[in-house]
Amino acid sequence: MEILPGIHALPGINWSKAYLIEGDTLALVDSGLPWNSGRILKYIRKIGRKPEELSHLLVTHAHPDHTGSASSVARKTGAQVVAHSADTKRRRNGANLSYMGVFGSAPIPLPFFERTPVATLVNEGDVLPIAGGIRILHTPGHTSGSVCFLEESTKTLFSGDTIFSDGERISRSVPFPGYDAVAYRASLERLATLDFEAVCGGHGAPLKSGGSGKLQELMEARPELPTWRQFFRSIPRRVKKSRSMTGEDF
Repeated sequence: MEILPGIHALPGINWSKAYLIEGDTLALVDSGLPWNSGRILKYIRKIGRKPEELSHLLVTHAHPDHTGSASSVARKTGAQVVAHSADTKRRRNGANLSYMGVFGSAPIPLPFFERTPVATLVNEGDVLPIAGGIRILHTPGHTSGSVCFLEESTKTLFSGDTIFSDGERISRSVPFPGYDAVAYRASLERLATLDFEAVCGGHGAPLKSGGSGKLQELMEARPELPTWRQFFRSIPRRVKKSRSMTGEDF
């Protein structure tokens, strides 16, 4: 559904989020689990666009719940997969998405393990010619190649698992293998200095306004990063409230 002008949160994409950005062409931010490609293409047709209009598939990070359908969607639409080099593995024929050297390593269409070629490697400060300009913010910590995509005309931040929202508040992610607490804290401090309104995170409900201020409030109120212990203790409460997986609801 359209949550902001030209920005859609794709329905039926469970566990993690995927977003569609409309312009002269289309861009998809993350693709969810391996069985989502059909839902993604169906939604594109539903809003009156064609799958072949999808020019870019923007990857916030290489965790398999965010990249599971990337290879299939790229094959079916011709979209270029865009990612940071630190979340890829170089091979003789180019770069592929990679997490822990295992996920994304198989040369066959095996869910979660299928190789996804990356057509465009991006770095801090690059601007993609999509929807008036999408700026690359390298935000390592959750993974070494985590990036946020800032859609500058609407000040919308596609934040992957760097920060989340429940529609009202900002929260931080919890550590997974490959997590770097020092880099993550630096990325949050840097994001808090930027000007953005909406936050479209990898989990939870999008926040439509006041994003940078909400992040500043969180960091002032809770300066310490969440831990696994806090996360697991919060699960019963969050399940009861039917919240998506986010890092802070303690």
